[in-house]
Amino acid sequence: MNGGLISRVPGRLRSFAAEHSTSLVALLLFCLGAYLVSSSFLPNLDGIGAWDESAYVNAGRRLLDGEVPDFAGNPLVAVLYALTYLPYSGSAFWLVHSTSLGRLIQFTLVWLSGYAVSRQLQRWTHPLVVLGLFFVSSIPLALLAYPSDPLFVSMAAFSFWKLLSFYNSNRLSDLALSSVFLGLAALSRNDGLLMGPVLVLLGLVIGYGKVRLWKTFLAAAAPFAVLVFGYVLLYGLISGNFRLGTMGRTYDNFEAGQQAAYSGEGSVNPVLEAKIEARRLFGTPEENGNSVFRAILRNPGAYLVRLRAVVRQLPDLLLSAYGQRLAALLMLLAVRGTWELWRRGDRRLLLAFLLWPAHLAAGFAITIFRLGHLSFPFYALYGLSAIGLSALVANRADRRERGVWLIALVALAVLSKVLGASAVEFGALAFGAALVLIYWLWPGQEESSRQAMAPAFGLVFLAVGLLLHGDFTGPKSRTLGERPVEQAVLFMQEAFEPGTPIAAGSPGPIYAARMTYMGLTALDIPVDRSQEDFLEWMRGQGIEAVYVDYSLTQDSPGLWRLIEGSVGSGLVRVFTAGGGDLQVLVVEP
Repeated sequence: MNGGLISRVPGRLRSFAAEHSTSLVALLLFCLGAYLVSSSFLPNLDGIGAWDESAYVNAGRRLLDGEVPDFAGNPLVAVLYALTYLPYSGSAFWLVHSTSLGRLIQFTLVWLSGYAVSRQLQRWTHPLVVLGLFFVSSIPLALLAYPSDPLFVSMAAFSFWKLLSFYNSNRLSDLALSSVFLGLAALSRNDGLLMGPVLVLLGLVIGYGKVRLWKTFLAAAAPFAVLVFGYVLLYGLISGNFRLGTMGRTYDNFEAGQQAAYSGEGSVNPVLEAKIEARRLFGTPEENGNSVFRAILRNPGAYLVRLRAVVRQLPDLLLSAYGQRLAALLMLLAVRGTWELWRRGDRRLLLAFLLWPAHLAAGFAITIFRLGHLSFPFYALYGLSAIGLSALVANRADRRERGVWLIALVALAVLSKVLGASAVEFGALAFGAALVLIYWLWPGQEESSRQAMAPAFGLVFLAVGLLLHGDFTGPKSRTLGERPVEQAVLFMQEAFEPGTPIAAGSPGPIYAARMTYMGLTALDIPVDRSQEDFLEWMRGQGIEAVYVDYSLTQDSPGLWRLIEGSVGSGLVRVFTAGGGDLQVLVVEP
C-alpha cells in the first residue's frame, strides 16, 4: 500500500510541474534575479538615500507614534514601513533593517505584478517573454531608491493586470478590482490621481457594446473614489484638515523644476537656489495660490525656456531610465508590438497600452522628469515589446519583416556610432546577431518546429539580454556599526535624548538616531546673517546640535561657512569620523 503511494508521487510531481511549468519558471527567474541583486537588500546606512528613502522609512515609525500623513504624504508607503519597523523597533539600526525588509517586499511586489500582467497577454505572447525582459532589466532594482516608486508601480501594474483581464473576460468585477488597485496606487503616489480618469475612459472604451455604460462607469470610478476620498475624510476627522494637499506638493515640485534651466551660483543647495529663482520669475506660492498654471501664465516666456530645456534632455533620460543598451531596442519592439495589435484588430487593447502612461505628461508642466518617473509604466512597455518580439519571431520567414529589421538595426547602429552612443550601438549589434542566429537555426514556421525550438529560442534571447544588462551586484555580507555614519548615529543615540532637535543638511542620519530633524536647506533659513546672528537664530529655534556631512559642506558651502566660523565660539565639536567629513557640533547655550 505504502509502496504504491510512494510510486505515484514522482508521477504527481511531474504532472504538477507540467501543469504549472510557467509559474515554476517564473518563480525560478524571480529567485535567481533576487539573488543576483541581493546586496541591494542589505544596505549599510550610507547606502540608504538620506532624503526621500529615509523620510519614507521614518514615516512608518512616525505613523506608529500617532503622526498620520495627509493624502499628499503617500500614506500607503507609511503603512508599509510601519509594518517593517515593528520587528526592529528596539534596534539601534532600525532604519537599516526596516529599509532592508521594505526593499525585499517592494522588489517582490514589482515582480509579482509584472507576472500578473504577463499572464493576461498569453493570446499575444508567452508570459515568460515578458518575465525574461523583467529579468534582464535593472528597473525593478532602480525603483527601490524612492520607496513610493515601487509601491506605486506595483499597485498600478496590478490595476493594469485587472484592466487586461476585463478586456479578455468582460467581467465588471475585474474592472472594479482594477479601480481598487489604482486607488491604492494613488495612496502610494499622487500620480495615481491622474490615472483615475484614464482608467474610467479605458473602461468605457473596452466595455462599449459589451457592458452597460453606467455599470462600467461605476465599476471603474467608484472603488477608486471611495479609497481616495475615504482616506481624505479619515484624515480630516483626525486632523481637521480635509484637503488633499496635492496642490502645495505639486507647486513645490514646479519650483524645484527650475533646475532644468538654472544651475544656481553654487553658494547654497542647488534645489534651494532653483526655488528662489522660480519665485523671482513666477511669483511666490501664496501669490499664485499654489497653482502651477497661474504661475506659468505670469511668465510664459520663462516657462518655455524650461520646457525647451527638459524636452532636449528627454531622449537621454529615456535611454538612462531603460538602460543605454536596451532602451532603443525596447522602443523598436514596442513599435512592432503596436503594429501587431493594430493588424490583428485589437485596437482597444492597443489604446490601453498607449494611454496608460498618459500621467507622465504632467512632467512637462513642472519640467521635472526623474529617471524613476519615466520608468513607472515599464511593465506596459515590456508587455508591448514582448508582443512585438513574439510577432517578429512568428513572422521570421517573411522577407519584408527581415528587411525592415535589417534596415532598422543598421540605421540604429550607424546613428549611435555618429552620436558616440557606444552602448546603443552595442545593443543594436548584439540584437542583430541574435536575430541572425535564430533565422539560421529556425528558418521555418511549421508548428512542430515552433514547439521544438521554443526553448532554444528563449535561451538565445535570454543570453543576449543578460549580455545587454551588464554586471549584477551579487550577494554580500553586512556588518553594522563600523561605517562613519553609523558611528555618528550611535554617538547621537548615546549623547542626546530621543527627539532632540538636531540641525543637518539631509535628514537620514537624524531619523536613524531617532532625533528631530531641523532642516538647513529650506527657503526660510537666514543665510544672509552674520555668524553671530545665525548662531543666535539656531538657539532661538531650539537647535541643540548640528550634524555635519557632505549635504552641508558640499551641497551648501555658503551655509557651512557660517556654521564653521562659529566652531570654538558657540559651537563645540564633540564627535568626528571619516577623517573629519562627519562631525557633531553642540550648540552652547
